[in-house]
Amino acid sequence: MWYVIQVKSGDEQRLKLIIENGLEDKYYRNCIIPLYESVRRRKEKCLIMIRKLLPGYILIDTDDPIEVNKVLKRIPEFTSILGSKEDEESEKVFIPISKDDEEFLKSILDNGIMRVSYVHLSKTNRIDKVFGPLEKYTGYITKMEYRHRYATIEAEIFGKKRKIDFGLWGDGDPRLPWIEELKKSRKESPLNNADSSNNENKIHIGDKIMYPEVYGDMVFTVDYVNQTSSKIRSTIKMFGCERKIELFADDVQKIG
Repeated sequence: MWYVIQVKSGDEQRLKLIIENGLEDKYYRNCIIPLYESVRRRKEKCLIMIRKLLPGYILIDTDDPIEVNKVLKRIPEFTSILGSKEDEESEKVFIPISKDDEEFLKSILDNGIMRVSYVHLSKTNRIDKVFGPLEKYTGYITKMEYRHRYATIEAEIFGKKRKIDFGLWGDGDPRLPWIEELKKSRKESPLNNADSSNNENKIHIGDKIMYPEVYGDMVFTVDYVNQTSSKIRSTIKMFGCERKIELFADDVQKIG
């Protein structure tokens, strides 16, 4: 079951490391800092930046919240698990997040991270298509700024109403594989059409790459190459979490 731990904003990664180093694996399955892909415009270009979705909150999947709380009690500056109360025998009882909260988080998070949502504009500049995390929650939008690439919804989570931002991606922005698959507008092509004489230009596992059109000056290491398609994968670490990304090989820049 999932439980939520509240912590001072900015200390999420520190607490996550304390839990991972101080708690045996048998006591929990996963511990995440919810993140999201925020879109920022720079010089008329849209870049993806990873930010905290719910600053000050960590989620932990455990069947033994008592053991988790023992670790937390060693850290005076951190609060304990939210939703705790004392039973008739003055023993602490911990309450997992509600089913509604769990379903909401599952619907927007992928491996602990909310991806951008694709939006399509009609000829009158009205949004007529939405794919991705925002798709189910268009009726909850309280603010939409397509030019600045974000939409805000208001939802009740962890017992109170909160504003949650969704990053937006459009047709004029650089390609992202999962969006292209949803649009079904791109046919699969070989990873590289060059012959073996140009092998040095191909992307291989371990290569360093950049995608400045989307991720600015961030450098990634390739950890997977699909030999029958144009896709590669990499892993980045942000706020103590690993985030896997998938890109088109012919869009990235090989370094070195």
